Amino acid sequence: MATATATVPTQKPSNLPSTSMMAPKREASQSKDASPPKRMRSNAAQPVATMASTRHAEIVPEPQPNSSNLLPSSSPSTGTLPSTPVSVPADAPVPYQEPTPQMAISEVQREQTPTPPHHPISSSSSQPIPATVATTIATVGPTPVSRVLDPKRTATCPEPLLKHIQTLSAYSNPEANTFALGHILPSATWGAADTFEDRSKILCNPKTNEPINIWILGHITNTWFMKNGAPDNQCSVTILPLSLTLANNEYDRGLVHAVRWQSPHGGGILSLFNSIYDAREVLKSKSVMQKLDISYLEKRALVLIETHLQQYRQKDENGRWTISKAQFELQAVYLLQEPCIADMNQSTDSGVEIAGLEI
Repeated sequence: MATATATVPTQKPSNLPSTSMMAPKREASQSKDASPPKRMRSNAAQPVATMASTRHAEIVPEPQPNSSNLLPSSSPSTGTLPSTPVSVPADAPVPYQEPTPQMAISEVQREQTPTPPHHPISSSSSQPIPATVATTIATVGPTPVSRVLDPKRTATCPEPLLKHIQTLSAYSNPEANTFALGHILPSATWGAADTFEDRSKILCNPKTNEPINIWILGHITNTWFMKNGAPDNQCSVTILPLSLTLANNEYDRGLVHAVRWQSPHGGGILSLFNSIYDAREVLKSKSVMQKLDISYLEKRALVLIETHLQQYRQKDENGRWTISKAQFELQAVYLLQEPCIADMNQSTDSGVEIAGLEI
C-alpha cells in the first residue's frame, strides 16, 4: 500500500491525499470564497493531487528556518526538519510492480479534497480523473505477498530477531486496531466526525471509528526532536523500511517519515516526545514496558514505529486550500536492535588510513 516514506472515504466524494513527509498540518481557517458552491462541477475533471510518477501539482512550501540559525540538536541524529520535502522527478524510470498498500496511500488522495474552483492547477498530465472513486483500503490494491522483507536490510539480524521481525511484519489485530503496513484492515476508511471528536481526517476502523494503528519496521536514518536545546514544535523519525516494496510513496521512493506535534493545539508548554519503548528482548503492552529517552534512537538502529495515517491540506498556486495530502503521524517507537555498524560521523579520527604505510 517512510519508507517510505491506505484508502478511505468520507461524507463527500472528492480527492484523497497522498503520503508525504511534510510536517503535521493543522487545519487553517478558510475564506468563504475558497469553495464556490456553484462552480464545483465544471472542474471535476481537473486533477488536484496526483501520483508523482505521472503528474505533479505545484506545492507552496511552508517557510523554513535558515539552516545557519539552527544550533546542534540534542537528538541523536538531525539535519532536516520534519517538513523538509524530498521530491522524485516525474520522468524518472520506474519498473512496473503490483500495487501495494503503501502505494495505495498515494492513491488515497482522490477522495476527500473538495472539487477545485474554476482555476486550472498546473499539472504535467492532462489525463482525466477516473469516474469511480476508491473508498476503502481494499479497493485500492491487493494485499502484498507475505515475504516483503529485503534480505540486505535484515543481514545484521541474528536468527531469533529475524523470526521476531517476520512475525511483526505480518501482524494483524483487528480488536486492537493494529496492523503491520501491508496488512491494514481492508475496510479501513477515513473516520467520521462525532459529537466530541472529529476523526474525518484519520484512517479509522469503520465499525468503531477508532484510528488504525500502523506498524512499520526499519532502520533509523534521521530524527528531529530538539531545537536550540529545547523541544521543537514538531518532531519526526525517518526510517529506511525493511521492505523495498512498501517503502515507495509519492515524494520518496526509499524512506518513510513519521511526524508529530510536540506543542499543544491551543498553545502552551512544549512537551518532548517520550513514547519510546525498549523492545530489544520482547514487545509487550506499553504499560509494562520500560521507556527510553531519545538518545537511544541512533542512526541505523532497528525500530518499529507505530503511526496513524492522517490527511491535511496545502495551498495551491492560487492560495486556496485545494491540495490534499496524507502523512504518517508518529504514535510510538519500539527499539528492537541497537546499531550494528558504528556511525562514522561520531568518530574523532580523521584522514585516510593507508594499510602498510611506511616511508
